[in-house]
Amino acid sequence: MGKHYDQDAEIRLLRKMLKEAQSAGRPKQQPSARRSPALQLELPKVVRYPLAEFAATRDRNVPLPETVAEIAEVVGRGNAVRLVEGTRATGKRKWRRHLYVPGDMPDDHWITKMIGLEAAVWLSYSHGNCIIELPSCFALRKAYMADHALRLSYAGAALPEIAREMGVEQKTAKGLLSAADYWRVRLG
Repeated sequence: MGKHYDQDAEIRLLRKMLKEAQSAGRPKQQPSARRSPALQLELPKVVRYPLAEFAATRDRNVPLPETVAEIAEVVGRGNAVRLVEGTRATGKRKWRRHLYVPGDMPDDHWITKMIGLEAAVWLSYSHGNCIIELPSCFALRKAYMADHALRLSYAGAALPEIAREMGVEQKTAKGLLSAADYWRVRLG
């Protein structure tokens, strides 16, 4: 029995020495960071939210994707689109936007800064502790771009000027102007 205990002690000593040798030159591991709050990314530096302004005023007839429509029922159409527009893309795909809604919404949270404290608190009541994947609202973007192109056209801008102003090719601007009739009926 004594020999067996000696071998166990020797194995423990060898394992300890191996562990020390493997971690030589590395800083000592810090204790778990369970108590520290989760790191929140800073609010994107967006000066204005044209899509959200458009959604709140002119495009009542353009349907929102299901996820955004659920959020819009809680915080309003303009604020829901503002969350989509102001949230950074995550991952390799530029259209994928994830939004984490904390269960307890602090006053200095970036969602609070974006949509206001009251709307943020209502959002935390309805979607607290959830990660929401926000869609890109393609139809809304298309309607906004067509409306913007049509307004520029009514102001007397030529096709090359419209394309340059909107940052698209002339072919795209021409397509937006041709689709403007479709959106004009829906936007009223």
